[in-house]
Amino acid sequence: NVFDTIIISVQVIEQIMTAVMTTETEFLMNNFSATRVVRTLKLIRLLRIARVVNVFGELRIIIVSMVSSLKSLFWTMVLLMFMIYTVSIYLTQMVTERRNELDPGSDDVQPLDKYFGSLGTTMLSMFMAITAGVDWSEICNPLMEQISPAMAPVFATYIAFSVLAMLNVVTGVFVESVLKSRGTERDLFMVSNARELFQSLEGGMHANMSWETFESKLDAPQMQTFLKAIDVDPSEARGLFTLLDLDGSGEVSADEFLNG
Repeated sequence: NVFDTIIISVQVIEQIMTAVMTTETEFLMNNFSATRVVRTLKLIRLLRIARVVNVFGELRIIIVSMVSSLKSLFWTMVLLMFMIYTVSIYLTQMVTERRNELDPGSDDVQPLDKYFGSLGTTMLSMFMAITAGVDWSEICNPLMEQISPAMAPVFATYIAFSVLAMLNVVTGVFVESVLKSRGTERDLFMVSNARELFQSLEGGMHANMSWETFESKLDAPQMQTFLKAIDVDPSEARGLFTLLDLDGSGEVSADEFLNG
């Protein structure tokens, strides 16, 4: 298929370039871009693992679910960074005003510089506070001691909203996305198995499967996968065949097999 053709083509190109560079050592020393190309081609060969992944259904579903959740992950990070950026601007401005009032060499300035020395530092501190990178009380204490005790409820509100509200909602979105992706991938996997099963028959996808043929295919990997996916024991195959035979003709077509 197309995937195998691409892998083989990459392998051939890699072998050719390796042979050329081996015979032209001087060219290799003067042009390192060729070396980078070969290394890239070797990395592409790792795509072969996709062929192995297809053998393990559960692993394949997990990988596909993770990849499909990348879009949700991107927008989650955008929302999270926007919230952190907004809070960090407010805190950095307050801390900067307070630092201007303190002696630069004072010990009171060091905790403020550590967590709120710049906008980037403040954003990092806010991120660590909600991801257990650092105990958020260590970040809040300098604000309470050097600015105002009223900063405690403000900071606590930020933590509560981030952890109890936003992150829980984000978790729900991720779970829903993974479940939806799992269902779609499961359907596609079953369709692929059914197609392989019928293509092994005379007539391919246009063939009709009698009970005798259906029974003879019970040990086929595609049929075993299909039965496992719908949670049916092979001993119940006769009843399943009757259910799939929607028109009562005694034969099951590809459409009946999939729609059933």
